[in-house]
Amino acid sequence: MSDNRPVILITGACGGMGQACARLLGHRYRLALTDMDQARLDILADTLADEGHEVLVRIAGDMGDITVPATIVRAARAEGRLAGVVHAAGLSPALAPWDKILMANLVATERLLQQMVRVGDRYGAGSPAYNYSKAAVIRMCERRAAAWARVGRRIVSISPGTMRTPMGVKEAADNPAARAAIVATPFGMGSVLHIANAVDFLLSERAGFITGTDLRIDGGLVPAIRQTRAAEG
Repeated sequence: MSDNRPVILITGACGGMGQACARLLGHRYRLALTDMDQARLDILADTLADEGHEVLVRIAGDMGDITVPATIVRAARAEGRLAGVVHAAGLSPALAPWDKILMANLVATERLLQQMVRVGDRYGAGSPAYNYSKAAVIRMCERRAAAWARVGRRIVSISPGTMRTPMGVKEAADNPAARAAIVATPFGMGSVLHIANAVDFLLSERAGFITGTDLRIDGGLVPAIRQTRAAEG
């Protein structure tokens, strides 16, 4: 493979969705990875390298820290053309209290997006806190779409259902609402590959006309809930 391949930055790389995206995207891009735990990140980066992927950056840090997004984006940008960012870092109600959820899912996302505006390439391919943070991220992406399009960039949010990841399994074990959601989902729990394949598509030229929208990958949960509520009157 050519060393001229563009770079993809993946946050939350050690999570189930982050790892799946790294393995799939690593066939077309060089990788810049970040997560909270340096030891876990090093193990992942070494494993990916053994599998034939090129990992250029492996920096641990809390994305909620005001300095971390700038440091990570700068490091990724220094390795070549930064073609995109897969922001997979986040928390669920089973893993953190509401204030940490808002910091990880909302504040960290805002800080990362600000850094992308500053240094990104011009051209390139059941908990109130959780619900509010996801809704806010969707609105953040919508608000930026027009301005980003004027400089040739796209932005899309993804709203996954319950996925078979360590976080998803823990959420199902600890949260009755999460278990009920799985039961209500026509296709049950999803696979991380469902997310990774969608991300791969969205980063490609095939998705070049898609921006400012949210892609719901939930196995039919939302329409199933709406149908149930309509039937109940």
